[in-house]
Amino acid sequence: MEEKGFGINNNEDENLQQIDLFEILNVLLRHAWIIILSGVVCLAVVSLYTYFCVAPTYTSSLSFYVRNSEMQTSITSISTSEINSSIQLAKTYTVILQDDSILEIIGASLIDEFGVDEVSKYYTIVENEEGILTVNTNQLAGQIKIEPVDETEILEIKAVTQNPEFSAAICRSFEDIAPDELKRIVGIDYIESIGRAKVPTSPSGPNIKRNAVIGLIFGAFVNGVIIVLLNLLDAKIYNSDIIKEKYKVPVFGEVPYYDYG
Repeated sequence: MEEKGFGINNNEDENLQQIDLFEILNVLLRHAWIIILSGVVCLAVVSLYTYFCVAPTYTSSLSFYVRNSEMQTSITSISTSEINSSIQLAKTYTVILQDDSILEIIGASLIDEFGVDEVSKYYTIVENEEGILTVNTNQLAGQIKIEPVDETEILEIKAVTQNPEFSAAICRSFEDIAPDELKRIVGIDYIESIGRAKVPTSPSGPNIKRNAVIGLIFGAFVNGVIIVLLNLLDAKIYNSDIIKEKYKVPVFGEVPYYDYG
C-alpha cells in the first residue's frame, strides 16, 4: 500500500486498519460539541413535534374479579387450586374479550351513544355481517389493553383514545356485555366488575419528557457513529507524525505544499 509517496508493507498496512479504541475515544472527545449539539437539536425537534403534532390521549380503566365457582362465598373456603383455576380463567377471558365479535359490539355501542358523525372523527365506520354499523376493529383493538393483574384473579381493561368520553364509554361497554358474552361463549358468568370506569380529566399521553430524552440520545448516538465512521474511513495522511506513530518507520523528508492561489 502506498499513500502520498511513502512505501509501506502489508503487515504495517494491517496494523493501520486495526481499530484503536483510544483513538475512537479521542475522536469523540474532539467532536464532543458537535455530538452534544446534534443531541440537543434532536431533543428540541422531537419535543416540538410531540407537543404540536401528536394528539393527546386519555386513559380510562375498569377491573373485573374472576371466579371459577359460584360456591366461593368466603375466603376460608377458597383453595389454592381454585385460585389457580381463576387465574387461568382470567387469561382465557383476556383472549375472548379481544375477539373481533366483541369489539364489533363495543364499536356499535359507541355509535349508539355518540352518533355516527362524532365517532367517524376518530374511527372508520364499517358495517358488519348483520348490517349493523360499527367501527374498524383493528383501530379499536389498538386502543384497548386487556390483561390479568400480576398473575391474579383480577382482569384489567384499559382504553386509551383521543377522546376522554370514548375511553370511559368503551370500559363501560365491557362492563355491560362481558358477563353475558362470556356466559354465551364459555357457559359461565362468574365475573364481577370492581368499581366504575371514570372519564379521565387530563391526558395520559404523549410523554413529552420521555420522547425528548429518546431524541437526545438518538441524535447524539447517530452523530457520534457518523463521526467515528468518517474518521475510520479517512485514509489520508496529513503529516509525518502519523507515519512515525502508526507505521513505525523513519521519515527522511517531506515535500512542502504551497498554495499560490
